[in-house]
Amino acid sequence: MSHIHLPDGILPVWIWMAGYILSAILLAAARHYGNSATDAGKFVLVGMFSAVMILVMAIPLPLFSFHFNLSVVAGIILGPRLSVIAAFIVNLILSLLGHGGITVAGLNTLVISIEMITGYYAFKALLHRGITLRKSGFLATVTGLAAGSLTSYGIISAGSKWIDRTLLSAAVRAGESEAAVYLNLKRLAVLMFGIGAVGWILEGLLAAAILSSLYRIYPELISREDSSARYGS
Repeated sequence: MSHIHLPDGILPVWIWMAGYILSAILLAAARHYGNSATDAGKFVLVGMFSAVMILVMAIPLPLFSFHFNLSVVAGIILGPRLSVIAAFIVNLILSLLGHGGITVAGLNTLVISIEMITGYYAFKALLHRGITLRKSGFLATVTGLAAGSLTSYGIISAGSKWIDRTLLSAAVRAGESEAAVYLNLKRLAVLMFGIGAVGWILEGLLAAAILSSLYRIYPELISREDSSARYGS
């Protein structure tokens, strides 16, 4: 929904290389500052929730031009450090399946990591303010997806000149008119933050239901720190 679906050869080298470099820094920080004793028991969850994210991201919703991510749900379960690892796994595999080029896998790792980490901290902050789990899950998901979409929009805007050149070259090769062959950033903003907001709300409702169900069945997955009184649904 919020990550970049551009194929290889669209964005300039400096942008997608920066994505890989920043992702490598995040992964190195996650490894260096991670608590192996705490994280070891969650590595199975990394695999499980990575698989779930890959599945839902690969299935577009009928009649809509977006798909669910479940990134914030996974981020809440995994925590910030393991979220970065899961984001890299998910985007690398999706890129190999044609869900965006391999060159944008690093950028998409940043986007999804921002979604997951933003959602995680938003969820914690809302709970500590006494808001119920269901409402916290909904608001955290909307916040995380908005942050991810804003990051994607910023990346695409930064590469808009190169995208325009690619579109123009393709139009010339196809013998089409060169008029109005460019990336309309205003229209893109309407799609991402206007129509896209409908997707945030739908995923927020789904995430709230999933988190509420998980807490009833496996409360230890949601949090080991907060008191159960704060998780009323």
